[in-house]
Amino acid sequence: MSFHRWGRERWALAALLLLAWVLRLPLIFDNHLHPDEALYGYWGLLIGSGRDPWLATATVYKPPLLPYLMAGIQALFGSAKHHSEFALRLPGLAASLLTIPLTAALTRALYRDWWTTAIVAVGMALSPFAIAFSATAFLDPLMVTLGLAACVAASRDRPRWAGLLAGLSFATKQTGLVWIPLAALLQIKSRKSQIRFSSVLLFIAHCSLVVLLVFAWDAARVAQGAASFWRVGVAGYGGLRLVWPHELGMRLRGWLDLARYLFTSPVINGALLMGLPVLLWRALMHRRYEREALMDLTFISFSLIYFLLHWLGAFPIWDRYLLPLMPILAVLLGRVFTDLVCDLKSIVVHCSLLICLVLLAFNAACNHYAIGGNQGVYDGVDRVAVFLSGLPEGSVVYHHWLGWHYQYYLFDAPVYLAYWPTPAWLARDVQVFGAREPRYITFPSWESSARVERALAGVGYGLNPVLTTTRRDGTPSFTTYHIQPLSEP
Repeated sequence: MSFHRWGRERWALAALLLLAWVLRLPLIFDNHLHPDEALYGYWGLLIGSGRDPWLATATVYKPPLLPYLMAGIQALFGSAKHHSEFALRLPGLAASLLTIPLTAALTRALYRDWWTTAIVAVGMALSPFAIAFSATAFLDPLMVTLGLAACVAASRDRPRWAGLLAGLSFATKQTGLVWIPLAALLQIKSRKSQIRFSSVLLFIAHCSLVVLLVFAWDAARVAQGAASFWRVGVAGYGGLRLVWPHELGMRLRGWLDLARYLFTSPVINGALLMGLPVLLWRALMHRRYEREALMDLTFISFSLIYFLLHWLGAFPIWDRYLLPLMPILAVLLGRVFTDLVCDLKSIVVHCSLLICLVLLAFNAACNHYAIGGNQGVYDGVDRVAVFLSGLPEGSVVYHHWLGWHYQYYLFDAPVYLAYWPTPAWLARDVQVFGAREPRYITFPSWESSARVERALAGVGYGLNPVLTTTRRDGTPSFTTYHIQPLSEP
């Protein structure tokens, strides 16, 4: 390919990345933190502030890469000891943008077709699912980007980089393990690989090095009295097990309901569902497309196995767990539209695809889909945090639902956080210590304060509302109460 052709491709990719950035940036400021995002930010604050650089005192159930990355990002933005939602979400934004050229590079390396590459790049840039998760502090966007980068390196016969990147994907989240066999297979099938056995050994060695470093970090924590992140993570899922037969139907409906948001449009999802069996049939029957057929089989098998693992395994039905499928399905969508639709010589179909994706991407940028961030569920939590952080030193803040938010937002606040397990426990604590310090409690709108009010009334205390916040639609979100003796006005 000539220099000028490469120049046009690069300018087109730059324009596409700029459009993707414009679509993703507003979401950073639109949603407040999900509890998991707040927890990851809290781990970063523990590291960055020097209070617990090994996270030995925290109940950690994820590998270490993202907390340490967040500590560095927050230090860079001058928030190593304070909260900054913008800083927390920068890794997710950067990962989402990098996924676009990485998916395009993987497609180009494997299929050698410019038109397929263009469709895949556009599909990733305008995917509502990818846009929705780009402005989050979840682990998944970075895990996917690193795993995808490992596949790109493997497809270009760079086993050392492939192994390191696959290991770093696991160092971000345990689910990163799914990228290791895919990257290894791409390394084996690399055309440039002259000594495939040695290349695979290099891949395994470099991947194992990162994995060993992760478990060495975990061993250092355990030596200081912490629980292993792997054990805590497995326990958090209720143990790794197969689902019971009566769960199959409910779980399938749940996953399919989330999967429809991968491309959102019924037309695009329908084209993908109808096109994949055709691709599979062609791959099995037409050996003259040997390389392309093998890649189609690999990606279809990866998608099917990944979905079956999450359907048949007792994993929570959460939208972000489908994010690793997004770049793989984008590649398959590009294959469907070039290998099948182009047989019809229909440029109208491709233009219709582009228009449809642009409209869907705009809706995703406006936060119109129930995926990704919290979609307003936690609107007002920042105002609650500002109010509580301004309380007199030593004030007690009781929490039951917002503990992870408080740990992050009130990290350096002069208040004491106290978890209350039951209304009876809360009432006893207030009865014994209520005269010593001011005490506050916040209820989200989806929880009633009636049981707590009855328990407190039994010991001579009541709830006095001091702050009420609302969501973007005007409905109440949180109410903060000052716990005071009933005899006081």
